[in-house]
Amino acid sequence: MTAHVALCDAGSAFETRTTPRRCATLFRFCLVGTVLFLCPMAGAARAAQLEFIARTLEHQGTTRTYFLGLPDGYDVTKSYWPLVIVHGGGGNPRSNARVLAFRRMLADQNFPAILIAPEFVTTDKQVSRFPALGEDAFLKAVLAQVRSAYRVHPKILLTGYSMGGQFAHRFAFANPDLVQACAPFAAGTWTTPDRRLLIEGFGEVKDVEAFLSRRENTVNVPERLHDLFDERTVSVAGLPPAAGAPRVPFLVMCGTLDPRHSIAVEFAESLKEAGFVVRTGWPATPHGSSDPQFAAEYDKFPESALRFFREFAAGNP
Repeated sequence: MTAHVALCDAGSAFETRTTPRRCATLFRFCLVGTVLFLCPMAGAARAAQLEFIARTLEHQGTTRTYFLGLPDGYDVTKSYWPLVIVHGGGGNPRSNARVLAFRRMLADQNFPAILIAPEFVTTDKQVSRFPALGEDAFLKAVLAQVRSAYRVHPKILLTGYSMGGQFAHRFAFANPDLVQACAPFAAGTWTTPDRRLLIEGFGEVKDVEAFLSRRENTVNVPERLHDLFDERTVSVAGLPPAAGAPRVPFLVMCGTLDPRHSIAVEFAESLKEAGFVVRTGWPATPHGSSDPQFAAEYDKFPESALRFFREFAAGNP
C-alpha cells in the first residue's frame, strides 16, 4: 500500500507518491520542525509567566523597591498566602538564584501564594541581619501596600538564605503575630531563644553585649563578619523572642558542606529546647555555589520549604 503526501511550495502544489518508510521520515521531519518552532515560543511564554512585577514605595524619605510574583491564573476573588523571601547579601531579589528557584517551584506546584521579594539594603549589612535596625519597618510597609492591592492572608510565610536567613528568624521571633511559618537557611549568625549569638567560624557567644563591645574580639571571627562589632548591633543581637514566638514553626536548613552547618544544627536544637516545632534539612551543598553539580541539592531548599509551608498553612485562614 502506498501513501500520498501533498507538499506546497511558494503557492504551488504537487502530489508525490512515496513508500510508508518515506512517509514516516517526512512525518518525523515535520514533527521535529514543529517542535523546534514551538519550543522558543513555549520558553518565552514560560519566562513571561515567571516574570516579576517591580513595585516601589516611599519609605522614610527614600524610594524603595520590591518585587512580586503572582501565581499562574491569578484570581482577584481568591485569597493567597503572602510568601516573603529575603535575598542574601549579594545582588538583588530579581537576580538572586534562591529567589528565582522559589518562583519557578511556586509555579510548577501551583502553590496558592504571592511571592514578595523586598530589596533590602546591602551596603549596610547590619540593618539586613538585624530587623530591629530598620528593615523590619520596610517589610511591614511593603506588606501594607501589598494588602491594599491584593487579597492575602493576614500572616506571612517567611524564608531567606544566608543573610536573608539571619533576617527571617529574627523577624519571626519579634513578630510572631505576623508569621505563619518560618524557614531560615544557612545563616552566618543566629540568635537563639535563650539570647545566645551563634557565629560562623566561632560558635557560641553567651554574653552578647560584652563580646560585641570589644573590638579585639574581631580576631576570633571571619573577616567578613567584623562589621558585627558595631554599637548598633550590641543592643539588638541578643534580643529575646516576643511572647508567643514558640507558636511559629521553623524549618532550619544548611548544607553539610557549608562552614555554617554546625551553628545551624545548634540553632535548631535551641529551638526544640525552647518548645518550638522544628523541622530540619541538611542538603549536600557548600555555601552559595553556582556549580551545576550541586543544583539538585540546592533545589531541596525550596522544595522542602514549600512542603513545610503547605503543612503549616493547611486549614489556616
